[in-house]
Amino acid sequence: MVKTVQFTEKVPISHHLIELKDRLIRVALVVAVFFGLSFYFIDFLLLWLQDPLPPKYAELTFITPTEPFFTAMKVSFMGSIFISMPMILYQVWEFISPGLKVKEKKITFMFVAFGTLFFLMGGIFCYFLVLPLGLKFLLTYGVNWWKMQVTIGFYFSFVVKLILAFAFAFQTPLLMVLLTKFGLVNTVKMRFYRKWAFLGAFALSAVLTPPDIITQVLLAVPLYGLYEFGVVVSRWFEDPKVRARVEKEMALQEEMRKAKQKAAGSAKKTKAGAGKRTDKKPTGSQKAST
Repeated sequence: MVKTVQFTEKVPISHHLIELKDRLIRVALVVAVFFGLSFYFIDFLLLWLQDPLPPKYAELTFITPTEPFFTAMKVSFMGSIFISMPMILYQVWEFISPGLKVKEKKITFMFVAFGTLFFLMGGIFCYFLVLPLGLKFLLTYGVNWWKMQVTIGFYFSFVVKLILAFAFAFQTPLLMVLLTKFGLVNTVKMRFYRKWAFLGAFALSAVLTPPDIITQVLLAVPLYGLYEFGVVVSRWFEDPKVRARVEKEMALQEEMRKAKQKAAGSAKKTKAGAGKRTDKKPTGSQKAST
């Protein structure tokens, strides 16, 4: 095993790459162990994932001989990623934490704990609320004209991807805190661009969820709420001096923008008035013809 290298030390980049490889191997081993456990309990896992499906459509079908096996493999792998997320977050933090100060390292436990908590909250929210409502809407639409046949490959892939999408989307506050901590973003600009965050929440939900308005809204609304929550929490980890400086810069930029708009409006009015006076004044050819 490779020792953790302090980023403040003058060491070759190869040392950091070796440490990164070591941590990736640890993550891969953990994922492999949970993959084996998930595959061993695949019957229970598939029944659990099938529970949100309305009883009317509970009889799933498959159309190829390999579909059941590869579906079980895919669900087992996705389940191992979901269960291994605490370990993945911990290894990520252990890799980047040596470059931080002693006080900053104290948030290691909070990083892993809250990352795991929000990841689980996203999956639970999807399983108990989004899936029942979304499946009810999707499966009942068009049944008056066509016969519905749901295959195991489509259904379990759809459910697992949707749960993981919500789980990762709920990491938004944690990501915002990290970016603020490293000085890449600040809460002043987060508040200023919140209208774009609102539009971005709906755009992201349209990509991550199926093409129906119900699941998109059910992801976009909590995603924007998590954005606002991330803004509040990020203030605790932000340097007040940096925040005050950015607020002054933003205020100055806003004043300059308003001044430019006012000057442009005045110039436009002056130009329009000059144009009207020029139109009223007769030209030399007009005088000659008169």
